[in-house]
Amino acid sequence: MPFRTHTLPRLADNAILIVGAQRSGTTWLGKIFDSHPDVLYRHEPDREALLPPRAEGPVLLAAVERWIHERGSRAAGKRPFFRKTCQPGWAYWLRGAIASALAAGSKLPLIGQDLSHVTVPDLAAFGHAPHLRAAIKSINLCHEIGRIARLIPDSRTIVIMRHPCGQVHSVMRGAAQRRFELRVAGADLPYDEVKAAVMAERYGCAGPAFQALRQAGKYAWGWVAFNETALAAIEGTDNARIVLYEDLCAEPVEHTRALFTFANLSWNAQTEDFLTRSSHDSSSPGYYAVFRDSAAAAERWRSQMPAEDQDAVRAVVAQTPLAQFWPDLCAGAL
Repeated sequence: MPFRTHTLPRLADNAILIVGAQRSGTTWLGKIFDSHPDVLYRHEPDREALLPPRAEGPVLLAAVERWIHERGSRAAGKRPFFRKTCQPGWAYWLRGAIASALAAGSKLPLIGQDLSHVTVPDLAAFGHAPHLRAAIKSINLCHEIGRIARLIPDSRTIVIMRHPCGQVHSVMRGAAQRRFELRVAGADLPYDEVKAAVMAERYGCAGPAFQALRQAGKYAWGWVAFNETALAAIEGTDNARIVLYEDLCAEPVEHTRALFTFANLSWNAQTEDFLTRSSHDSSSPGYYAVFRDSAAAAERWRSQMPAEDQDAVRAVVAQTPLAQFWPDLCAGAL
């Protein structure tokens, strides 16, 4: 059959949103969905196509559609790559080569910034993929996911949460290595400290009390601000689901099967193979790697995070309803 590209179909009507705070396993979960042969994956496209403030109705739907059409190297070129039913074999290899070349070129002086804006073609015959779905991964959409879920009832939203000690430890490690873009110019934290302070104030930790916290405690309030907002946004919806990073790490196949069933996706050998490889890699993983020993990665903070920082995080989260997800965070466990 000759290869002919088709216009990207309208995919917002049953899009899959994968949402979580940074360093909560969103990239791995996004790639798990990307491993499905009928999924077109976009990695944090909302960073390039920003959502208008307080978007509603048609504007919000149009934003989801724009994210799906985003083909910048960041959104459409995140490795690893997977074979798709809408791609012939040569297109899979060519697309991977293009994305890899752009990723390497974007690090070069002078031309790097220009190359980072070059699009990665899908090279897909969309007309031959009647079951195609779009999956969008974001670390920003905590407020909007409830509106999207209610506006698009056939969509599916999955919020992934990681134990706050694990998430805070990972973010602090990344910040020390200068791996993040600062949320606010001149700040020293890779998240919105204002939102963290506002959330802390709701629980009686205002002004000087917030500033007196250990750095890990401030990070913990950032974790609370994101996750409490996200869970409140999807409350009462039947097309959104929560998954814990630790559960996914411990039993990746079981939980992925449940998530695929929820998202109306079939089980397939390519996903099962990716789960095996990405959760049982004993090599030393890079900071952003999706291939690792997942069970060990989920618990590594327990031996590497200073006890004082663990206590600071637990003291914050134990005050909130989010503590119920992890027994060691409940007030009685302190």
